[in-house]
Amino acid sequence: MKLCLGIILWCCTLASWSQSYNLVPNAGFEKIIGQPEKWFYTGKDFDLVFEDWKSPTAASPDVYNEKIPVPTFWREKGFYKIRPFSGKSMVGITLYGCNLGKLHCREYVAAPLIESLVIGQQYLLTLWIAPMDQGVKVDQLQVAFDHEISQTIDDKLLILKPLFNIPMVYKSGWQKIELNFFAETEARYITLGNFRNDEQTLTQRSEAPETEPYAYYYLDEISLKKIPPILSRQEIARYDSIELANTTIEIEHIYFDFDDINLLPTSYQELNKLLLLLQEHPRMKINIIGHTDHTGSSMYNKTLSLRRAKAVSQFLARHYIGVERMKIKGLGFDQPVASNKDEAGRQKNRRVVFEIIRS
Repeated sequence: MKLCLGIILWCCTLASWSQSYNLVPNAGFEKIIGQPEKWFYTGKDFDLVFEDWKSPTAASPDVYNEKIPVPTFWREKGFYKIRPFSGKSMVGITLYGCNLGKLHCREYVAAPLIESLVIGQQYLLTLWIAPMDQGVKVDQLQVAFDHEISQTIDDKLLILKPLFNIPMVYKSGWQKIELNFFAETEARYITLGNFRNDEQTLTQRSEAPETEPYAYYYLDEISLKKIPPILSRQEIARYDSIELANTTIEIEHIYFDFDDINLLPTSYQELNKLLLLLQEHPRMKINIIGHTDHTGSSMYNKTLSLRRAKAVSQFLARHYIGVERMKIKGLGFDQPVASNKDEAGRQKNRRVVFEIIRS
């Protein structure tokens, strides 16, 4: 009996572990397959080092490993004064300094996830980051998740829509960053860096006597794991021709907290259905219209319904649907589709619909 119980507990532990494995390949940058001819002058130099991590621009992140020597010139400027947080390797990227003439003033690292995100699944992103002491410190690191790796031929700002702005502490040494989030789409790639220009980036000067006018940070041990309960992957549904022939189409299974405008993760599957429609019809334009039940004043509900319609448009905009393709309205409780005398009717009246105004 004790043996059976032990086997059951071991199997449960193994199942739990298998569901929460790290989705980031080569998380500590330890698996090195090549070496650049010189110390990272272009993104292609960086790309030679790993099978998975790449530079999405012409700028070059730096790899620190005992097999890859750092030139004396750069060591004297303060590079490589900190050791990797774990193991023998780490990566360094520039996050600020374009206005001050820094060559490669924005650098990014990107990798394919071991599996794409599951819509509505909760995740924990963990990474370790440390500033170069002789450089500027910045307020945020940004993370983008996308279906394809975004690339540009120059070494300037990468035009991506970050899913998260991760606050950072203005301090020296390694700091652990953790972020809980719910996946909005089935994104396949992770990209880290700073997608803002210098004017939008808050900074703090170093107290070191000889300070460089740019921000340079080291990255190590990047982890992305599912947080139970583990959701199964669902195929994104499509609107059929009968639905699209209607004047207005209700966005079903879209949920907000009571008296709130924040979309609940259970809404993301349905919103991806609308996102897919707009991606497949790039000329399509829509009206997004919010409705409420009869609880509260007319003015309050008009505002609430408008803000909920805006939340839907903001979701679409985060995933590269141009704002010029969407208009929003808030009609409050002016157009009920059911009685407001019971909760079942009020639930039907709390809805968001869209109209196709150009296909």
